[in-house]
Amino acid sequence: MYVNIFQHIIRFFVLVVVQIYVLNNILFLNIINPYIYIYFILLLPFETPNFILIILSFILGFTVDLFTCSYAIHAFATTFIGYIRPFVLKLYSPFDGYDKNTKPTIEFYDIYWWLKYAFTITFIHHSILFLLETFHLHNLFHTTVKALISTILTVILITLLQYFFHKSKSKK
Repeated sequence: MYVNIFQHIIRFFVLVVVQIYVLNNILFLNIINPYIYIYFILLLPFETPNFILIILSFILGFTVDLFTCSYAIHAFATTFIGYIRPFVLKLYSPFDGYDKNTKPTIEFYDIYWWLKYAFTITFIHHSILFLLETFHLHNLFHTTVKALISTILTVILITLLQYFFHKSKSKK
């Protein structure tokens, strides 16, 4: 139990530091910016109570906002995905539900499940983030393309992290 909490705390800080000091300084083709810090929210246990999920999501986004001077857009986007995560998990739930003592990782569920889950949450996060960043619908097509391409890159990066840190188990 305490080891699991410690892992989440370490993951929180490592993802925030990597996001702030590395990924925020990289902008591909002037539109693509990966936001892997949301990987923290994606990996929280299924059993995480909704109010804790929302609070942790807000803290994560607020922390990124503090270091990037981005006026609470990260806090809003992460809080929103913290709120909708249970609904997305229910949408992609296996027929017999999630197994006890499993995590939302490739280690316990297949790549197809992971990609649907990660893509949905990430696209919602990026769409909100980029719409708040531009704060108008004048270039909606450009904003949507930016969100889509950044989502694809983010999902690729967090999927690589999945394979690097979580060994896949074959289903019985």
